[in-house]
Amino acid sequence: MTPNDSVCFLHRNYGMVGLGEVTRFETDSPAAADVWWEALCDDLEHETEMPGAEATGPVAFGSFTFDPDRSSSRSVMILPKTIIGRWPGYSWLTQLSWDSITDDSPHQQSVPRPPGAVTVRDGVVSERSWRQVARLVQDIMSPGELDQIVLMRDVEAKAASSIDPRWIVETLRRQFPNAYTYLVEGSVGTTSKLTVGVSKSLITSRVLTHSPATDANHQTLLTALQGKGTLAAYHDEIVGRTCARLEQFCDTVHVPDCPGCVYNDASTYLVTDVTGINSPDQGSCLALVQALCPPAFVTGLPPHCALSVLAEVEHVDRGRVSGPTGWVDSLGNGQWVTDCRGGQIDATDPSLVHIFSGHPVGHDDDADVLSAEAEHRIDVLRDLFLT
Repeated sequence: MTPNDSVCFLHRNYGMVGLGEVTRFETDSPAAADVWWEALCDDLEHETEMPGAEATGPVAFGSFTFDPDRSSSRSVMILPKTIIGRWPGYSWLTQLSWDSITDDSPHQQSVPRPPGAVTVRDGVVSERSWRQVARLVQDIMSPGELDQIVLMRDVEAKAASSIDPRWIVETLRRQFPNAYTYLVEGSVGTTSKLTVGVSKSLITSRVLTHSPATDANHQTLLTALQGKGTLAAYHDEIVGRTCARLEQFCDTVHVPDCPGCVYNDASTYLVTDVTGINSPDQGSCLALVQALCPPAFVTGLPPHCALSVLAEVEHVDRGRVSGPTGWVDSLGNGQWVTDCRGGQIDATDPSLVHIFSGHPVGHDDDADVLSAEAEHRIDVLRDLFLT
C-alpha cells in the first residue's frame, strides 16, 4: 500500500489492496451506488485469465455514511487503478484505465511509520455528556418500542505530522487477525461484524449482539448460549429481523440451532452466522447492504426506532464510522462490514484522526458502570490506533 490513495479490505491472510483511482462516485445510499456500479460495469471492457473467479475483474471499494441526513460526510465508491488480491487458492493483479494500461508492476513502498507524539482530547461527546445522554435515553425507553440504543463516545487525536493510515491497518491486522480490517477514504477499523457477504450464490450475514459490560464472570453470556435470558431474547429478535430481510433475496435461509460467541480484550459478543442461497437476478451485494442497514449492532433495537432517537440525542456526526464499508465486484460478489467503533482521518487535516467507540444502553443498566466500560473501550481503541 502507498501512504496515500490506497484502500484495503483484509481478513486473516487474504483480501485486497487497491492503489490509485480510476473513478469515484459520491452518493447517499447503497441503492444509488448499485445503479452506478451496474452501469459502469456494462461500459467497462475487461478480460481476466480466471473467468468467474470472484474479485479478479473490476472491484469498487465503498464506505457509506451512518446517517446521511445529518452528516457532513458523503458516501463514496472508488474504482482503483491497481488491485492486488489473494484468496484461498489463487492470487491476482488487476490494472484498470480509461486509456492504455502500463506494464509496470506496482513499486514496493516505504515501511509504514508510527504517528509519533500525539495529543488526545475529548471529541463532541465527553465522558460526562455520554453519561447524561445515557440517562436521558433510559428515561424514554419502553419495552417493545425501544429496548436498546448504541451511544457513541468519541475522541480526537492530533499528531505532529500526517498520520500514515497503513500503520493503523497493520496494527489492527496483527491484533485481530480473524477480523475484517479495512481502509477506505480515511475510514479505518477492524470488526467481526460481517453485515453481508456474497460469493456467487451463497449469502452470509453475521449477527452480533453486545454482551453486558457488567457480565464480569460471563454468566449472562453462558446463559444466552443456552438460549435463555434477556441477551438471548435480544439476539433472537435481531436474528429474526435479519432472516426476514434476507428472505427477500434468498430461496432458502439457514440459521444454526445455537449461537456462538466472539471474544476480545475490549468486548464479548453473542454471534450467529445466517446463510442463504441467493435467488437468481436479485442484484449485487449492494442491494443486500441497502436492505440490512442500519443493523441493530450500531443503532439499537429496533434499529430504525433507535436511529430516530439517535438523531435527536446524539449530537456527534459519526461520518462514515458505523456505516457499511466493503467491496463489490463486476459479478455482484462482495463483502460489507459495519461496526460501532472505528476511526476517520480528517479529510482536510491528515494529522487528525477522529476515533469512535459505541456502547449499548438498556433501560435497567447502571449508567455509571456503562460509562466506565465505554471509557475503557475508547482507551483500548485509541491505544491500538496510535501506539
